[in-house]
Amino acid sequence: MKIAIVIFRNNLRVKDNYALYNATKYNSVVLGLYSTQITKGENYNFKACQVYRQNFINETLLNLQEDLTNYGVNLSIVDDIQIALEKLSKQYEIKIYFDEEVGTYEKEFEDILKKYKHKSFFNQTMIEPFYFDYKKSFSHFRKKAQKQKILAPLKNPRKVKSIEFETKQLEIVDLKMPNFAIKFKAGESEALKRVKYYMQYIHSYKKTRNEMLGFDNSTKFSTYLSIGAISARTIYHELKQEEQRSFESESSYWIYFELLWRDFFHLVMYYSKNALFLKKALQDKDYNFKTTKSLINNFINANTHIDIIDASIVELKSTGWLSNRNRQLLANYLIKTLGIDFRIVAAFFESYLIDYNPASNYGNIAYQAFVGNDKTYRVFDVIRQSKQYNGRVYINKWLNKEEQEPNFDYKKMADEVKQTVYCIENSSQ
Repeated sequence: MKIAIVIFRNNLRVKDNYALYNATKYNSVVLGLYSTQITKGENYNFKACQVYRQNFINETLLNLQEDLTNYGVNLSIVDDIQIALEKLSKQYEIKIYFDEEVGTYEKEFEDILKKYKHKSFFNQTMIEPFYFDYKKSFSHFRKKAQKQKILAPLKNPRKVKSIEFETKQLEIVDLKMPNFAIKFKAGESEALKRVKYYMQYIHSYKKTRNEMLGFDNSTKFSTYLSIGAISARTIYHELKQEEQRSFESESSYWIYFELLWRDFFHLVMYYSKNALFLKKALQDKDYNFKTTKSLINNFINANTHIDIIDASIVELKSTGWLSNRNRQLLANYLIKTLGIDFRIVAAFFESYLIDYNPASNYGNIAYQAFVGNDKTYRVFDVIRQSKQYNGRVYINKWLNKEEQEPNFDYKKMADEVKQTVYCIENSSQ
């Protein structure tokens, strides 16, 4: 018997899912397959996926299992994808449908899938992929990207039949977090609800997006996008519909702008063949990044003695979430003031972020590390930015103390890193 197998990884949804749509369109028997191996392993001694993201993935998978039954499709959850496919191929004539992703481990996973008859799709971005000079700036990309047509989301898949196959039970851990912590409800249905709910805030987004505390100050779409509980195209078209109902504004445009940034990093990773994982990343320079164990341990344990940095580390490790402003401050400080190897910083973020995906994580951190697409050497004044974005309240919540000025010269430290790590004289760019 012929069966189609849809591989679910970071496309944990029914709507606008190219692999699922095409599998059900051209086949009468379809099985969904998800392998837990994609969140296993370590990177620079950090666990690849901490409990907050794992919980969110597991809850989304349970939601997906239920949603797929409406279309006659069973979703089997297995540990080892190779073993599962070997078993299925001995019993059935299989064809695999999957989304292509960026990332080294992701490509190794796809190599296993490609041993069988298959059909793949690149469905990770809002715009259709087009070639550009991936070493150039976002502005170069943006000029071309804004001319690209954005396809409408696909219709729902066709109802089919499925087969029974082994599946494992998923564990949902009862997590304890402070009442003021950012918490997410998982699943495609919750993603769609969030997008529709947030439309009332699209005209204030640009004004509030840098706030360090609060849920509706920013979209929070990234958490759902990271595992594909919703597609970027779906968000874009909801945004356009709301603009038609209300009006277009600089703020509503900025949500589209941020989706373009996401596409940019995905396509940089795609066309550079995952170069952002390398020490030199996109630049042909070998900087002298630090890997000192004590330095790394101090930052992991929130012992940098810069309150806004330590509070950010505590929030991330305690919840899996960190606002965009805090992410930029934290990454910039760890790399440009402490001189820590950006790959270690990226691995730390990868481990703890609930909304981790390879392109956005490594793209943003390489950008901060001056090895990505940023052509200007930037150092953030963390104390000034803390004051600018109400860090006092944030620090009080996460460190339970009043913000204090550091008793050392962090600006001098940044100057030393610029000279010793990056070999740039302070008078030059």
